[in-house]
Amino acid sequence: MATIRKAIPSDGAQLVQLFSALDQETEFMLMEPGERKLSVEQQVDIINELSDSRSKVLFIASEKNVIVGFLGGCGGAANKDSHSIHIAMGILTSFWGKSIGSQLLQTFIVWATENQFHRIELTVMEHNTRAQSLYKNMGFESEGIKRDSLKVNGHYVNEHYMALLI
Repeated sequence: MATIRKAIPSDGAQLVQLFSALDQETEFMLMEPGERKLSVEQQVDIINELSDSRSKVLFIASEKNVIVGFLGGCGGAANKDSHSIHIAMGILTSFWGKSIGSQLLQTFIVWATENQFHRIELTVMEHNTRAQSLYKNMGFESEGIKRDSLKVNGHYVNEHYMALLI
């Protein structure tokens, strides 16, 4: 079982490595290999900003003190959408199928509930059926399709909007 916790500044270097590895090993991340330009110092600054926020958070999953996944959330900034939070998640492929995604989501849902969020939303690529199954198993429902929203390996890809009301 992985350890799930909020990111702290000393995680900066490992998070930069994680994001780079995720960008290289799966097409399901938004950034392509080499596109993400994030220094350790920038990542540490981001983590420090998150520590004071009620509407933004970054959880990490680690095994044997190595970060193997993350789940980040960013809540709405306006009064009308401050009850909603958008999430993104990534797990190294060698750790897929080990319930880390479920653990990250369970921890996040508790945090979101404690911080008075009502809606957790995300988008997932149409052909990422593994992630869609995970989200459905966690109670997320499909709300529609964002047509040709991404261009992956020269092909347009639809994304599914999904949300969980808590």
